[in-house]
Amino acid sequence: MKVIDVEFPFAKNLITTKQVVLVLGFFDGVHLGHQRLIAAGLKEAKSRNLPLMVMTFDKHPRVVYAHETNFAYLTTIPEKAAVMAKLGVDYLAVFKFNEQLAHLAPQDFVDQVILGLNAAVVVAGFDYTYGDKNIANMRHLPEFSHGRFDIVELPEQVFAGRKIGSTIIRQDLLNGDVTEANQLLGYPYSITGKVVTGKQRGRTIGFRTANLALPEHKLIPGIGVYATKLLVHGQWHEAMTSIGYNITFNDTQQIFIETNIFDFDEDIYGETITVAWYKFLRGEKKLAGLAGLKEQLKKDEQATRAYFNNI
Repeated sequence: MKVIDVEFPFAKNLITTKQVVLVLGFFDGVHLGHQRLIAAGLKEAKSRNLPLMVMTFDKHPRVVYAHETNFAYLTTIPEKAAVMAKLGVDYLAVFKFNEQLAHLAPQDFVDQVILGLNAAVVVAGFDYTYGDKNIANMRHLPEFSHGRFDIVELPEQVFAGRKIGSTIIRQDLLNGDVTEANQLLGYPYSITGKVVTGKQRGRTIGFRTANLALPEHKLIPGIGVYATKLLVHGQWHEAMTSIGYNITFNDTQQIFIETNIFDFDEDIYGETITVAWYKFLRGEKKLAGLAGLKEQLKKDEQATRAYFNNI
């Protein structure tokens, strides 16, 4: 798959001179709903012998329209690209969401962006908008297209009776409901970052931890202890991870992400690792010093091992 950074205005045929099946959306999380949308696009692409292109933006529309400076993403651009490559996407067009693009009239968006990308077919969800939601919506897209491309619209997607949506998944994660979030994502939620030096209390009680640097603008699940897996040096390891303030030691100023990797004793300071969240075990609680912490960590390890032994 080829990833292309695009800044509006752009020259037609910038990416390919061939017509394409174009899938539209922001795709934060590339969740099950997004995957079904891309699958619909892939079906069209194969039936017409055309390449499949996905168009997304480098930042969430709320960052531009509502000037949110602390928006937390489910996936980074590289993470989106990795999932989309597995789904059969040929081109990922990542548009810089600047003010000029954000304020395009609906007809101009169709003429200059959709047709500028050589779309023969446009595939989008029922709630996709490209400007004022009362006008620039899927209901009016045929009017703006003037028959120059075909349109495939997917209805609201659900899983086990729940709407599949990035907003719902974010709320699940913030509530610690990683199991629910993972069901809607279609894969375990993960965070990638570098291992940094922590307080190093764990090693004194036999629970050495890898401390993950907090990633910028990436959503962190709710406070608590989780059954997780950790990817390091290309291999996954079972682990348990705490997200919290170390309240046992009266540290309430900074959130820490600390992972104890089972059956692992390598020095990985400075390494890039990925932590994948599987199950919420418990909330954060104040313990009786190192002794209380050690006893609780033993229980957490037992609970984590039992979980992975039964899935």
